[in-house]
This record gives sequence, C-alpha cells and structure tokens, in this order.
Amino acid sequence: MRRYRLGIPTLLIAGAYAIAVAVTAVLALSGGDIGFLWRLTLFYEADDDVSATWQNVLVLVLTGAFSAWALWQSLRGPVAGARPEIDRGVRWLRVALYAAVGWWLLYAVLPVWPWWAVVIDSLVLAAVAALFHPVLQRTVRLADLARAAGVLGHLSVAAGEVFDTLDWRDGEWSAAIAGFGGLARLFWVIMVFVSQRRDGRFQRATVWYGIGYLLLPVLLLPVSLLLRLAGGFDDVAEEVAYVPDILLMVWLARSAHDLADPHARPAPSPPLLAVPPAFAVGSRLSARAGFAACAVLLVPAVVNLFRGHSRWITAHVPATWLAKRVGDVAATLWWVFESFAGIGGLAVVVLFALCRGTRLTFLAAMGALLLTAAAGTAGLVVFLDSSGPAIYRIIQSYSGDPFASRLPISPLWFIAACACSAVLLWWAHTVRPRLDGTGLGRNRKVGRAAPTP
Repeated sequence: MRRYRLGIPTLLIAGAYAIAVAVTAVLALSGGDIGFLWRLTLFYEADDDVSATWQNVLVLVLTGAFSAWALWQSLRGPVAGARPEIDRGVRWLRVALYAAVGWWLLYAVLPVWPWWAVVIDSLVLAAVAALFHPVLQRTVRLADLARAAGVLGHLSVAAGEVFDTLDWRDGEWSAAIAGFGGLARLFWVIMVFVSQRRDGRFQRATVWYGIGYLLLPVLLLPVSLLLRLAGGFDDVAEEVAYVPDILLMVWLARSAHDLADPHARPAPSPPLLAVPPAFAVGSRLSARAGFAACAVLLVPAVVNLFRGHSRWITAHVPATWLAKRVGDVAATLWWVFESFAGIGGLAVVVLFALCRGTRLTFLAAMGALLLTAAAGTAGLVVFLDSSGPAIYRIIQSYSGDPFASRLPISPLWFIAACACSAVLLWWAHTVRPRLDGTGLGRNRKVGRAAPTP
C-alpha cells in the first residue's frame, strides 16, 4: 500500500466503509430494517415500503463493494516517488480534476442536489474541458473543436438548470439545443479517450474506466429488466443506474493521478502527415460522414428521452399488449432490443465500427442498422394492425417544439435514422479504402507522403 502517496489512509477509509456496509447488511437481514444499508450504499433515504429481503440486501452489498473500490481508486493518489516536473497547465488541470472528484464525493452528504450544486458541478467540468486542451492538441487534430464542444456542452447544462429554476421553459430548451442534447459532451469525452490512449502518461485502465462510464448505461438496461423479470428485485432494479456515475469519478481521479506519475512520460507527438490535397479532402469527407452516421441516430433518441420514453414502438400501445401475445420472456427481449436503439445504443455500435475500421465491424454495424430498421418496420405494421386507436399516434408527424409533447415520437423517425446512418456509414467506409489503396496507408506509419511516380 506504500506504492501510492495516500495508500494507507485510503485503505483505512475504504476498509471502514466496507466494514460498515457488511455490518449494516447483517443488521438489515436480522432486524428487518434496510434504511441504514440503503442510505450507506445509495446515499439517500429509502421509501417506507422497501423491505429487507435478501434480494435487496444482495444488490445493495454489491453496490457498496463497488463504491469501496471506487474510494480506493480515487483517494489513493499518484504512485509514490519523485514528483515529476509538470508545467502550469497540467498542474491546473489536475486541480480541476480533483475539484470535480471532490464535488462528486459531496453526493454522499447531498443525495438530492439543489440547482446551485448542479451549476457548480457543470462549471467545474467546463473548466476541466478547457484545461484538457494542451493534452488534446498533442495527439488529436480536432483539439480546438473538442475543447469548444466540451465547454459548450457543460455550460449548457448549467444554463439549463438555472432556467429550470427560473421556470423559463424556452430558455431551458434553448440551452439543451445549444448543447446539442448532450452530443457536444459526448464528442468531447470521446476525443479525450482517444488522446489519453495515444498519450504515454495515462494508463490503459484509466481509459477503459472512462469508456465503461459511457457503455454501462447501455449494459445495465437489460440487467435492470432481467432483475425485474426474476422477481423480488423491483425495489432495487432501477437503483443500479447510478453506478456509471461512480466510474466517472474514478476516471477523473485516475486521470489526475496519472499526470503526476513519476514513471510516466508523454509519448512523442505524432508527426503531421504530408497528405496530398485530394486525399485530405477524401479523409475529411469520410470523418464527417462517420460523425453524421452517429449523430443521426442520436437525434430521435434524444427527443424521445426528453419526452420521457426509451421505447419507440411499444410505447404507443398498452404496456401489457405485447406480453399477452408473445409471453413475458419474448416481450422482455423485444423491450431490451427496442430500448437499446431508443437510448442511442446503435450510435455506440457505429462509433466502434468507425474506430476499428475493419470489414467485420463494418458489416456488423451495417447489419445492426438494417436489422433494426427492418424490425421497426415489421413491428410498426403489426402494431398498426392490432392496436386500434394507437394508429394515429404512431404515424403522426409532430410540428413545433419537439420537446414540448409528452407523447413518444413516431417510430418512422427511428426507422429513417437507421436507414440514413447505414447510407452514411457505407459512404464513410468506401472513402477510406480508396485512401489506403494508393499506398498512402503504408507511408502513413512513418509520417511521409506517398512517393510521386
């Protein structure tokens, strides 16, 4: 434990927390009161009707163990040793990262954040986005755009919270649109992951914890549905949704730790490539088409989520309609598939295919998009024939403020988004092989342009 600067104190804190979770779990099972365990692991008061069943206690204990691990990862500090020489920009970046982690630790005291706490948290993360620019510009080409997207995205959250407090709905929607419904922050954090992966100062585990923060909400959705299907987990099935926030805290803390690691050194900046203008235009077109293929999938998902829905087909019919016809298991599998597309999960699949750039991942992403569009069309036909009054709501086209209505949007938007994304992904994939087929890809590794004949 002496390997880290604060290893021993952090071990005592995390160990004390883990012991407290174990003791309160035993008391909950023996005494029938789950309130203390609930408050200790989920950091807010339990409802009066929550019982101390073994299912609830099991999920809370696992959540507490995950929180204890996060405390160890976040509070132990950098690796012990001679402090490396870091410039002022990196020093201020570490201060901002630790400030963000410290503010997240207040969640244990303030489980329900007031508006000013959300504003401060967003401003701190906006400072992190601005101060990350020196790290980004060493390894990625779109560093300026990434910084602007990160700052704008977090400031839009702060502005939206203020407008919501003032009950100014137009201003709230304007702030949400200014942040592109979270797309700006998503773009920034993905660029940071790419930069950290190429920079020699950040450990690979740190990058994967950050990626896990983005992917866990998609993975936890079927877990929550399966817990409900298993029975006995209804009280805690939705509470696991906050676990990704813990990974965000771990990623922020480890990023600050890695910057002060005495053994880490920044990797040499990659040389700028002498790419011929024609190929440079093709590369830009490929990148823009790939970005558009991801963005077009998120637009209907963001609007639908703002309206309070993750499902986009069965949300137009009664909740028991599908289960009565195909059974609980098949209905649950359909809801998982539908919700995965409804929260923008296909955008992650497309992004992975673009990052990998292999034929297999391209075919898998294209297949997922076309399968979703076909399944949505088939489901639309079935529900149109069977749901009666829901026909009008399914085929309606909303005009005006897309966030004002509480009805789920038409499935036709999701089907059209999948079709457009498939076309854009195909375009992005067909441009890249033309670049590599000229010999440029071979010379790219050494930073030289293709030889002229």
